[in-house]
Amino acid sequence: MDETDIAIIKSLLTDGRKSFRQISRETKITTPTVKARFERMVNVGFIKGVLPVFDYSRIDDKGENLIQIQNTKQGIKKETEGNILNNSTKDFHKMELDKIQEKVTSGLAINLECDFCEGPIFNKPKVLKFADIERFFCCSSCKSGYGEKYKGRIESIKKRYEGRSELEI
Repeated sequence: MDETDIAIIKSLLTDGRKSFRQISRETKITTPTVKARFERMVNVGFIKGVLPVFDYSRIDDKGENLIQIQNTKQGIKKETEGNILNNSTKDFHKMELDKIQEKVTSGLAINLECDFCEGPIFNKPKVLKFADIERFFCCSSCKSGYGEKYKGRIESIKKRYEGRSELEI
């Protein structure tokens, strides 16, 4: 990760709903670069998802139609405003920004797993690019093995991608 990736992440932390164009304007990085860098961070597994942050203070606890929120990963059931979250949205963002500033620095390396053998990738990965997708491999044989195994799917995706590009033009 470099300063460009960090600028994109910091921009997303202020509002994860921003378009690539908005991030581009804010960070002074071209829109295609923002999109490519974001997709790469998703593809390598660093960005797992963009999740909504709720302002639970807006819940009307007098009503009978409260939504129950289930945190499946931690198995925590939250039923009312009082025990949903004690931090405001701004506090949450500040905590996330603090984490980013502390842990995400220029030159940060991300552990990659081979998309074929699922082993660790050391040094520079072998990259297979098709359509707007990137797959990462530990060696050339894994890259070619993946290409052979998923040849039909890759061709299908390429055709759909090319068709979409022609329609957008």
